[in-house]
Parts: sequence; structure tokens; C-alpha cells
Amino acid sequence: MRIELTDEAALSSLPWGDLKSYLDAQGWTLVDRIGDKALVYRPGDGSREAVEILVPARDDLGDYALRMAEAVRILADVEQRSALAVYGDITVSGLDVVRLRAATADADGAIAIEQGVTLYREAENLMLSAACAAVDPRRNYHLRKVTEATDYLKSVRLGPSERGSYVLTVFSPVQPRLGDQQRLEFGDEPFSRTVTLRLADALGAAKRAADRAVSDGAFAPFDASVAEGVSANLCEAVARLAEAARGIDIGLSWARTRPAGRRNQRFHFSPDVADVLREAASVFRRSEPLTDERLSGFVIALDRPVEHFDGSATLRVLLEDKPKRVRVRFEQSVYAQVIRAFQEKLVLSLRGDLYPVGQRWEIRNPREIRVEEDQDADAADD
Repeated sequence: MRIELTDEAALSSLPWGDLKSYLDAQGWTLVDRIGDKALVYRPGDGSREAVEILVPARDDLGDYALRMAEAVRILADVEQRSALAVYGDITVSGLDVVRLRAATADADGAIAIEQGVTLYREAENLMLSAACAAVDPRRNYHLRKVTEATDYLKSVRLGPSERGSYVLTVFSPVQPRLGDQQRLEFGDEPFSRTVTLRLADALGAAKRAADRAVSDGAFAPFDASVAEGVSANLCEAVARLAEAARGIDIGLSWARTRPAGRRNQRFHFSPDVADVLREAASVFRRSEPLTDERLSGFVIALDRPVEHFDGSATLRVLLEDKPKRVRVRFEQSVYAQVIRAFQEKLVLSLRGDLYPVGQRWEIRNPREIRVEEDQDADAADD
């Protein structure tokens, strides 16, 4: 039994350009035009010459919804599918679609709420890490600080879950391509398409790097994949997705209104691969400097006695919600503030660049230094 689509509001809001792109992609042929009102399409294989679809060429026509309903019905008959299924495919003609398929769904396609929360949260982190890599490939990001990436994320939408275990869909709108449909250079694509291409490249590179890292027992394959979009953030997002779902499939399909010049892609990450990705994320973060960080902590040691202080000190600060000892060398102009914070067990606030040195961290270029008053001195002892 095929379910028909009769929702006039849904049909009226369906862009006629998306219907045209769908027909072009499915091999239908534009054979005629009716002024500025409609495009006439017929099947390209010639097997159904009597079949015609009139595509409204304007959305202000009085019978727009009726014509769209007729087009969907004809396509459903030709493709032997339901009108709702055809309508669903047409609605994503202008979207790059990322599908995250969890392997742990039950027979009804449902998953535990805790798993679902993780999938939705890490889907956002996955898209944001790809957007950051599209701006500037790096080993690690403070995701919310990359303005272009966060602006892009505002345009991304979550689609309805699809049948087939539990499938979370992410919609990334892209501008239609006008004129020559040949593949553009990577840098000439709109940012939204650059993000999804970067995501596909990064997922493939992360999978290859994980396999190679296991066989070689080395981190080098991940390091070599940074230019393709692999980062600590992407590795961690994929690892959490694979762990929560006990194996995750990530698929990408491209908007028909803007051909990508490549096939739809799909990647599988098992829980075993997730372990490797988590370790890679940890190594990335340990070896990546964190620039322009605002830090607060206690001065727990001076390298020399107060009367001979040369600016070198050790602070205890919170990094990734964990207390860490960091080394820092201060300019002479702030010696008095540092010594006071040390002696009175007050919090010292500063901005600086954090660099990993072996198993420890050091702060370089400390600035905007101030002593915070009215702090609990017992915290310094803790």
C-alpha cells in the first residue's frame, strides 16, 4: 500500500528548484517550456514517453501546490514508491545530509535515552570540528572560538530519524550551482559544502590512521592526517559516538542542486577503533599549545627565595577540569604581585599561551596579571 501526500502547506513550501534538481539527477529530460510558468520533463530513457511532469517555474502560481502534488504522484507511480518517500527525497535535494546510524536500536528503531543524548551532542561536535578544520586544519580546537564555524552551525538542522535501526540525520544547506556543473576547486566551494567535504575527508583519514596506528604502534599516521581535517575534537566525537552506539556508521550524501563530483560515502567505526581514536585525541591535546588562555590558580612555588626571586614560578591551575602544575616566567614589573599571591595564598589571574613540555605545561607570554582578592586561602593548600 502506498501512502499519498495531501498536505497542501507542505506542497506549497516545497521549492520547485528542488523538484527540478531531483528530476535532473534521476535522468529525466527537459523537453519544453511553457513561458515563464512551467518546465516540461519526460523520462530520459524513452520508456515512458507518454509520461510528463510539469514543474512550476514560479512559486506564486495559483495552482502551485496542485502541480507539485501531481509531480510527486507521477514520480511515485514511476518509481513504485510512496508519495511520502518521494517527497522526502525531494526535500533534501538542496541539502548535504550526514546520517549517523546506531547499531544498538531495538526492533522498533528505538535506543536508550542516554545513548540518544550522546548521539545528538556528539553530532554537533562532529560538525563543528569539521567546520573548524575547513577554516584552519589544526591538531586541536577550542571549538566555540572559531567564529566562522559557529556561524555555520546556526544553519545546520537536525532532520527526522530514518528507518533502519536508529538513524540521526543532519541537514547542511548548500547554495545551488548555476551554469557549468563541473567540479570546482576545493577553495571555490561555498563554506557549507567545504565543511561536508572536509568531514568526509577527515573521517576517511581518521579510519585509515587508526588502522595504520594499530599496525605500526605509532601516532605518526594521525599526525600526518591533520591537513585532511583530523583533530583531537573529531577523534573524540567519533570515539564517543562509536562507544555510545557500540559501533557507528556515518554516511554522507550530497545535495542534488550542487553536485559534489564524488559518490555518496559511508564510514564504519567500531568500539575497538574508538579506543584508538580516544588515545589519539589525548596525544593531540598533550602536544598542542593552547593560545590566549585565561587562567586562574595559586602560586605554589617560587624557584628562588623571595629576596632573590627571578620571575620563575610554579602555579596550580585547572586544565580540562583537572588540577595541573604549570611553569611560568614573569616579567620584573609584576614580581610584587606574584610574591604577594604566593605569600598570602591568593588566586593569581592571567592570560597566556600554554605549551606542553614533556609531561608538563608551561605558560608563555603571561599578561593581564592581577591578584584576586577575597579568595579562600585553604584552596591553595588543597
